[in-house]
Amino acid sequence: MTLELIIGNKNTSSWSMRPWVLMRQFDIPFTETLVRLDDPKSRATLGDHSPSGLVPCLKDDGVVVWDSLAIAEYLAEKFADRQLWPADPVARARARCLASEMHAGFSNLRTIWPMDLATHQAGVTTSPLVRRDLARIFDLWEGARTDFAQEGAGQDGDGQGDGPFLFGAFSIADAFYAPVVSRIRSFGPVPTSPVVSAYMNAMWASPAMTAWAKDAAAEVAAGWYA
Repeated sequence: MTLELIIGNKNTSSWSMRPWVLMRQFDIPFTETLVRLDDPKSRATLGDHSPSGLVPCLKDDGVVVWDSLAIAEYLAEKFADRQLWPADPVARARARCLASEMHAGFSNLRTIWPMDLATHQAGVTTSPLVRRDLARIFDLWEGARTDFAQEGAGQDGDGQGDGPFLFGAFSIADAFYAPVVSRIRSFGPVPTSPVVSAYMNAMWASPAMTAWAKDAAAEVAAGWYA
């Protein structure tokens, strides 16, 4: 049975973006069921799919996983050969810390800068609360890049550290910060270091994020948010 991922609107659903981008980036086959979150009937529809009544939700031959981080961990175990986490145990522990901190925190950024891919470089005045969240996120990104993403760094020569993402090769940690990259693009510009700028450019240019952004633009063009 093909995996089924239930998601919300691509222009606005940051939680949905994470597993979708992860699965697309790693070429994990799945069918997509999109529930429009602006539809009054969406609550009932989601209740038919997800025990929490929220997105995202993954279905796999009778197995239902309804939390974004749990979905990522489920996929990492099911597709262990694709190395969704870094191979090196130290890098893997750091990647899990980054993903978990994103999963549980940064509420000010989420609330004040909600995901909206249709908005681009709005130049919104950055509040102190958003600046605080961004400062922490940038520290996390720079630390990962510095410690693990140089060629061979911390990876016992397996090449995992060679690449433009947080731990070199794309991982679950990158998927979890994908909505942050989109928010900065929407509401910035924000001053960033060369390391952070290069990382965000690599993320935005990745095939999975490009595909997601294209679909989000199609929603806007279709008048979903008029």
